[in-house]
Amino acid sequence: MKAKMLLPIILVIVSFSAKAQVGLMIGPGLNYGFGSGQLFKTLNLGVEIPRDESASIIIRAYASLKNSKTDSTYAEAIDLMTSPSVMMVNVKNGVTQFGIQGGTRRYFIGSNFDYGFGLYGGTVFDFSFYKLSSKVIDAIDESAYRLQTSNKGSVFLLSFGLQGGVKKQFAFGTLFTDLSLSYAIVAAGSSKLSGDAGSQVSALNFGWTIGFRKDLFF
Repeated sequence: MKAKMLLPIILVIVSFSAKAQVGLMIGPGLNYGFGSGQLFKTLNLGVEIPRDESASIIIRAYASLKNSKTDSTYAEAIDLMTSPSVMMVNVKNGVTQFGIQGGTRRYFIGSNFDYGFGLYGGTVFDFSFYKLSSKVIDAIDESAYRLQTSNKGSVFLLSFGLQGGVKKQFAFGTLFTDLSLSYAIVAAGSSKLSGDAGSQVSALNFGWTIGFRKDLFF
C-alpha cells in the first residue's frame, strides 16, 4: 500500500528532474459557483512545465478565505419537559474551499511559452474540497437544546473542464491571466455532512486567476 502511495510522488519528482525549465506561479483568483452564488477569494500557487515550445502542463493548488453568512435555524429541547420545547436561533454558516487543479496548455496565437505575448487554451481537471462550519450566535444552553440542522462536514468534487488565457513575458518574469469553466462529474460528502450543502457547493464552477510566473532553469 505504501509503495502504491509513493509511486505517484516518485514519478512527479522524476518528471521535474527531467525538465530543464520550470515556471513557478503565484497569484490571487476568484472562483464562482453557479447556483450556490458563492464567490471564493483564493490564493493560487503552482508550476508550469513546458513540454515543448507551444505546449505545457500545469499543476496548481489553491485555498480560499472563508465565506460566512448569518442564517437562522430551530433548536429543539433534548428533554421534552423543557420550555420552550422549540426556539429559533441565529447561526453563522461558513464554507471554505481548497483544491488542486491541473491540466494542459497550448499556445496557439502569438508567441510560445518563452517569449512575448501569447494566447493559450486547454483542458483542466479540478479536485476540490469544501469545509462547512456553523457557529451559534445567540446565547443558548447547548446542554439543553440541539440544533435541528447544523452546517458541518466536508464535500469533495472531481471536475473537468476547459481553460484559456493570455500571458505577456517581460525581463523580470511573465504576467498572465486565465479563465476556466469546469463541471463536477463526481461528488461525495463526509460521514458527518449535515445542513444545506446544495446552497453552498455547486457542480458548475467558473474560475479567474491573475498571476506572476518566474521561470527557473536547471
